[in-house]
Amino acid sequence: MAQAVIRLYPQAKLTVGPATDEGFFYDIDLGGVTLTPEDLARVEETMKKIVKENLKVTYSEMPREEAKSFLKKAGQTYKVELIDSIPTGEPITFYSQGEFIDLCEGPHVKTTGELKHFKLLYTSGAYWKADQNNAMLQRIYGTAFESAEALDAHLKMLEEAKKRDHRELGKRLDLFSFHEWSPGIPFFHPKGTIVFNEMQNLIRDHYFHSGYKEVLTPLLYDAKLYHRSGHYDTFKENMFFTEDGEMSLKPMNCPGHCLLYKHSLWSYKDLPLRFAEFSKLHRNERAGALHGMTRVRAMSQDDAHIYCTENQVEQEAEGFFNFLDLIYNIFGFKEYEVKLATRPEKRIGSDEVWDKAEKIMEDLLKKRKVTYEIAEGEGAIYGPKYEFHVKDAIGRSWQLATLQLDFALPERFELEYVGEDSKRHRPVMLHRAIFGSLERFFAVYLEHCEGYFPTWLAPIQIYLVPIRENHFEYAKKLEAELKQKGIRVFVDTSEGNMGGKVREATVQRVPYIAVIGDKEMEADSLALKSPKFGDFGVLKRSEVVAALENEITNRVGTPSFKVLPPRQK
Repeated sequence: MAQAVIRLYPQAKLTVGPATDEGFFYDIDLGGVTLTPEDLARVEETMKKIVKENLKVTYSEMPREEAKSFLKKAGQTYKVELIDSIPTGEPITFYSQGEFIDLCEGPHVKTTGELKHFKLLYTSGAYWKADQNNAMLQRIYGTAFESAEALDAHLKMLEEAKKRDHRELGKRLDLFSFHEWSPGIPFFHPKGTIVFNEMQNLIRDHYFHSGYKEVLTPLLYDAKLYHRSGHYDTFKENMFFTEDGEMSLKPMNCPGHCLLYKHSLWSYKDLPLRFAEFSKLHRNERAGALHGMTRVRAMSQDDAHIYCTENQVEQEAEGFFNFLDLIYNIFGFKEYEVKLATRPEKRIGSDEVWDKAEKIMEDLLKKRKVTYEIAEGEGAIYGPKYEFHVKDAIGRSWQLATLQLDFALPERFELEYVGEDSKRHRPVMLHRAIFGSLERFFAVYLEHCEGYFPTWLAPIQIYLVPIRENHFEYAKKLEAELKQKGIRVFVDTSEGNMGGKVREATVQRVPYIAVIGDKEMEADSLALKSPKFGDFGVLKRSEVVAALENEITNRVGTPSFKVLPPRQK
């Protein structure tokens, strides 16, 4: 792709072009040129010509200064800057094909003819080194597969993903919006707030039965807190500070929970102690990284921190897995993949402590017979963690839940409990979240269900359509009955015909639409249908109300009624 761009735009300056989970991209300075879809098609056609040329790909090395001189002469100034970031002693490596040579770590295929099945997808802007003070670059995204069939399947999935884009669904269903004056922070509309609160209530129900203590801690702290926790040295670029740098909005709950723990003296009889919190966290994500509700600057987490003895870690991890399975099954996420993320480059705590923590986490997975992968260097700054990746309805993987084991923060905050021996001991700390960010989970689930929320979660649970004005009174009485039972109902008494009202309810993707006419009034029944599942026919009012109560109380994910077969034309 880079070779094709250089052929078409000789002034282009290359920066970095990494592989991603779903393909690749290259950030390129085109000297003020903004690529159009037609330009992208020209680049792709040029790539196909390079494939037909079947150019041999050759590896080479250059001395550092010779490489910098070569790249300066070629006008590739960003590559010169990249060489300066390569540690002294490491080789400066290049790959060439035909007239094109590029600074690259590799490895590569042997010839360009091996790469036949690819597609350029789209372009976007990206700042050099993600710094808005630097030049704006053109980022070209693409993907490649080993067969035409695999590429075609992936492109179809991308088309399906466009239809499910949570940003578009959020607008269409009136759930949330964004404003330029508060970038990266969503406004939840009344309907979206209902969904958000129902998600919180689901977690709270479990907290009530599982010994969690919900707390509220400050949003603003003296920066001394983050010097103590270690986040100042490892995370400060992602934090919002006051102008004098002395105070910060909290980006995570764990340091505050440590202060709360330290406020009292606990006994071993009090452990495990489980603090949970939903309050807002703020992180200074760069503008280029923001993406709807999957990457935001203000978020709520179903955040909990468990203080326990080392001997209690296994039972707490077991409880977490059970909790996870319960919640994810409700949302239809039946399977997930687990990654064990190990020590990152920026971290706190000694290597001996990390060795111990990583062994405990890996041994727990082996004992539970969980299949897992190792994610080298992707742990939290204070300890290793489990990452849970779920697949949505169209096969995309999303990282959501986490469980982290932490010996470091209890040490830094000098947390203690009184043991059976009447001596002071250091607790172990577990950081856990099932949803992760509620905003991100909201977005992922919205795309997963394509906006067709189950009854218990839907902003409007049943939409009543009285056909004519003489049916309004019956509909209003039913509305009052449903509201008394806590069921979210809307009665459409607007002007217009029945077909238009049913279409409006269908657009809103409500779980149930109930049409009320003369026959339904006489039989105390409802003609019930679902925008997602189809027609259920005429059912007794009492049967519908009882079924709705059951679906809401027990958080049932599928309809209680049997769908009628399609009518014969």
